[in-house]
Amino acid sequence: MELLVSMLLSAIALAVVARDFGFYVKTRANMDMVAETQQAASSSMTFLTQELRQAGACLPELGNFIALEGEDNGDRDTLTLRIGRADNDSLQCDRTILKKRAKKNESLMKVESSAGFEVGQWIYMVKATGHGNFFRIAGIDGVWIQIEGTFDKNYGRGSGVYAIEERHYEIQEIDGVPVLTVEIDGGYAQPMVRGIEKLNIEYLMDPCPPCSPVDEPSSDDQWRVVRELDITIVAKSSRPGPDGQYRTVEHKSTVKPRNLL
Repeated sequence: MELLVSMLLSAIALAVVARDFGFYVKTRANMDMVAETQQAASSSMTFLTQELRQAGACLPELGNFIALEGEDNGDRDTLTLRIGRADNDSLQCDRTILKKRAKKNESLMKVESSAGFEVGQWIYMVKATGHGNFFRIAGIDGVWIQIEGTFDKNYGRGSGVYAIEERHYEIQEIDGVPVLTVEIDGGYAQPMVRGIEKLNIEYLMDPCPPCSPVDEPSSDDQWRVVRELDITIVAKSSRPGPDGQYRTVEHKSTVKPRNLL
């Protein structure tokens, strides 16, 4: 009888331990998924915020240059931003001027200095009137720079030449998983953060009031006066939880790109 009672009590204790252990395992698995998803949303937001705050740095403040562009695609908006390059040591902007006129339909230009410029790099050339265009460097020989293609117009002596980086962000499906990707200087899309299923951006423009954000500025003039971005990012767990449901985490942030205006 004592043995039977002892076995019964042991069975009850084991059942309790098994129940508690199963609960712990499920709770821990849920916490791990939430932490993973939280980290994906947080890292994506931090990276985009830092990049946006640099948009337009070391680039023309006047004229027709656009440091920021995007496309409204519902819950999967795209974002393109341009940042001027700078020397890592001196922090001086990588830019120069033309020493002689660059002629339309030609591809060679003479600059004051080619320091900080590299083959394959994007540049922005701008006339004194503020009108300019983007080109890619094909070759450098001293103070001579060759571009891919030809110049779209004549650029007079003293026109500005700026080294830039262009970055394009969008969500793409990779092996059935939504991934936030980045294209640098028109290259291939590189995966950044897995599990980002929503990227929604709204824009606030000057003058304010009116202060109602829009899903997408309707013209180049409006893109140039964007003063604030409201960003929403939703991350999804890479696998379902013990209950068969995926976990999602939403992050929202307002960014004021200090270099755009």
